[in-house]
Amino acid sequence: MNFPLLILLAVPFLAAPVIYPLRRTPLAAPFSAAVAIALVGFMWIVPWPVMTPRPDQATLGAPLVLLGRSLRLTEVDRWALSTLWGGAAMLFLTAWPFRFERRLYPLGLVAGGLWTIGLLLRPISLGTFFTGAAALLLALALLGEGHGMEGATQYLIAASLGFLAWVTAAWAAEQATLNPGQPFWATFTMLLIGIAMVLWLGVWPAYRWVLLLFAEGAPVGAAFTVFLLNYGTWFWLLAWAQEFPWLLKLPGWSAGLQTMGLLMMLSSAVLAPAERGWGLIGGYAWLASSGLSWLALGLGTVEGIHLSSWTLWVRIIALLGLAFGLAAHRRMSGSTESGRISLDQGPWVIALLLGSGMALIDAPPFAGFTARWALTRLLLPSHPILSLAWIGSTGLLGWALLRELTRPREEMPPLRPMPRSTIWFGIAWWTAELLLLFISPWLGSQLRPLAEAWIRLGLLE
Repeated sequence: MNFPLLILLAVPFLAAPVIYPLRRTPLAAPFSAAVAIALVGFMWIVPWPVMTPRPDQATLGAPLVLLGRSLRLTEVDRWALSTLWGGAAMLFLTAWPFRFERRLYPLGLVAGGLWTIGLLLRPISLGTFFTGAAALLLALALLGEGHGMEGATQYLIAASLGFLAWVTAAWAAEQATLNPGQPFWATFTMLLIGIAMVLWLGVWPAYRWVLLLFAEGAPVGAAFTVFLLNYGTWFWLLAWAQEFPWLLKLPGWSAGLQTMGLLMMLSSAVLAPAERGWGLIGGYAWLASSGLSWLALGLGTVEGIHLSSWTLWVRIIALLGLAFGLAAHRRMSGSTESGRISLDQGPWVIALLLGSGMALIDAPPFAGFTARWALTRLLLPSHPILSLAWIGSTGLLGWALLRELTRPREEMPPLRPMPRSTIWFGIAWWTAELLLLFISPWLGSQLRPLAEAWIRLGLLE
């Protein structure tokens, strides 16, 4: 038996019952983050021997057989889980100063553990139930913590319907494999996958739950939810492509990913100027940044796939700043209502909200601007109008952020003191963004194996 892989799967579920009684204490956040970081270190420190159970597949260590089902860890899976657990550790630490985020720690560990099993389990039809359970479990981290319920309720509906779509798509994909001469099953599978992604990623017209989570929910819990769904789905599609290689060869596959990316980006740019509030505009900024990754992936070129994998790492820093800024904003004002902190009373909070928003929309000098500029150069020869719209959408979102900064306040109720951690977090965040700008070329070269994994699966013609 592959005991290291068994330990990797078991640790999140063993740690959650220990952390649950500590969730109201200051120990919960560092303990949860330590568990997540330990999982990342464990994956890279343990010597995993390369094995090839089949000529076209290589695993790190022997596959783990549980209850008659196979769980295998590949090089790409190690990258995927490192991303998920590394991001989870940073989000746990981000939630440390805020008591209204206390449910995130045990539920986040369990959700991450379920998603880990879902990514590694074969066949993928069984893995779908674990990823769906992880998505539904996150609703508990958003409900019943003394904040608005509408966003959490809409998310629960979207996650439930998306889960049903994924399960049905897995069944349809198996039917397509068993009946290769019937194109209906392949088309039906692709349609269901598209519906599931629209619901889980917040693609227009199913985007509203993302905005409401950032506007009225527990901010770090909302960030953890969109992080796990967006990043997890990126790697989840890779697992689908490994089990069903014919999926990537369907005529509408790349076009579907490109369409979703365009809808996420352009709809956010058009709709954001009509909104008021840091949470709503920040939600639009997240949707727009996610759209870049999906559009780049859908191009089906070496550069596009590399850009898509690279932006996964660039986005997490901006998401951390947005989540912490919204949480500090809520703690100072005692409400999720927008426009209750002026520039002179909460400079670090405003700097985090404005800076993270600009980082999410890839405005210069942030590192994401290089990805947007590279994608613009790829699109310019064949789609010049789209390239101009791509650049103009950044201006619209940036204008919405700046307008929120300068909007006059009609009433200024008493504010709570700004959390001491805000200043230190703000300094660390801006330093991290500056370092990310300088190390981005090196980071991009280190992530090329993810692009090569997509290429090996036949995404390129």
